[in-house]
Amino acid sequence: MKIKNWFISLNGAITLSFLSLLVFLGRTLIDFYYVYPEFALNIGMVGLVILIELALFGGWIWGFVSALQNGRRGLIALLGFDLFFLLVIAVGTLIAYCPSPCRTAWPLAEIANWISLVVGLLAAISLSLQLRRGTHLAGTVSQ
Repeated sequence: MKIKNWFISLNGAITLSFLSLLVFLGRTLIDFYYVYPEFALNIGMVGLVILIELALFGGWIWGFVSALQNGRRGLIALLGFDLFFLLVIAVGTLIAYCPSPCRTAWPLAEIANWISLVVGLLAAISLSLQLRRGTHLAGTVSQ
């Protein structure tokens, strides 16, 4: 019963989203080492990809700061990032980019993809429950 209480708490939602962010960071490192070289990107394109990644990570971190300060917009941002990476990255990889079993960076990319799918789904559900409840208190993180 304690796991269920944690899962539906603000702490649980934020922790799961943070784990999702860490998994995405790992996937990004795998992509930079194994995937992007396959496209033979020039230095300008690599720079653009880095800027996009930094903007995504920065937005996700802003969502954490805002959510911890009782920002509903922060929770919505976290949910948006988790759904985006769950649907576009994890599901997109399984369906189109590199269907399972993906041989690129085997087995690292395959493991990272399935973990991102599971953690992203759990984070999205937990964040959705938080937004639906709307009972978190200003300036506190519920237990």
